[in-house]
Amino acid sequence: MKKIYDIEMPLLNRRRVSLEIEHPTGGTPSKNDIKKKVAEFLKVPEELIAVRHVYSKFGEGKSKIITHVYNKKKDIEFFEKKKVKKEKKENTDAQKESKK
Repeated sequence: MKKIYDIEMPLLNRRRVSLEIEHPTGGTPSKNDIKKKVAEFLKVPEELIAVRHVYSKFGEGKSKIITHVYNKKKDIEFFEKKKVKKEKKENTDAQKESKK
């Protein structure tokens, strides 16, 4: 793992860190696996890291990762929106009923 840049964003209480990760034998790792590796590399808790983007190049076995590392758990809860799967499920159920 290689750090490309590390920018401090004091108004948002976070750092934007870009890393390059190698995965020569397999495909692109999942965001959860990336989060664990970044937490070990930067020596911060996993709960303060948000993986924003993963850019993989075909055939190279390398990916560029952009993450946000927050100072407090309160900040990550405020800025990072959780995807709600429940709403998605309710929408699909409603669509099935309307087709009947």
